[in-house]
Amino acid sequence: MKFTLSFLAAALLLTSVSFLSAEETIEVSEFTFRYDKPWLRQQTSSPMRAGQFLYEFEDKNQAGVELVLFFFGPTGGGGVQANIDRWMTQFVGSPESKIEEKEFKGRKVIFVTLKGTYQDTMGAARFSGPQEPKENYTMLAAILTSEKGDVFLKLVGPNASIDAAKADFFKFATSPFAQ
Repeated sequence: MKFTLSFLAAALLLTSVSFLSAEETIEVSEFTFRYDKPWLRQQTSSPMRAGQFLYEFEDKNQAGVELVLFFFGPTGGGGVQANIDRWMTQFVGSPESKIEEKEFKGRKVIFVTLKGTYQDTMGAARFSGPQEPKENYTMLAAILTSEKGDVFLKLVGPNASIDAAKADFFKFATSPFAQ
């Protein structure tokens, strides 16, 4: 009887804790990303996107930013350097750049930070003509390398908004290794 009560109490406690956590997951290739607020999962706006999220700021004066995940399979996407080069061309002139390679549980992740005047030249922007340059913008990107195909994460927005979302971006990008 005592064992049964202890077991029921433990089960109730674990169940209530799981209800308190709003954590969700998205699988992209072999990686399972874990997220909760402030990330709001969105319907992808293109078949090229493996996932799409809106960052919900507590401060409503912050401009909303979108996190996009891309996966093109084992032979797609052009590789690490080709993507970094392509992202740099989305800025006018030569953006301020920082590239860091880190290792998590034996897996390589490349983090890219680009700052400057952003002019989206990808996606729908390619077909809708010249885009208005956006000064004081930052792009945070992460590339999770894999023999099954690299996974690319990209977050772009005004400097202040990206600075405010930076810690949550890194938490999201490294969540597959946090288990």
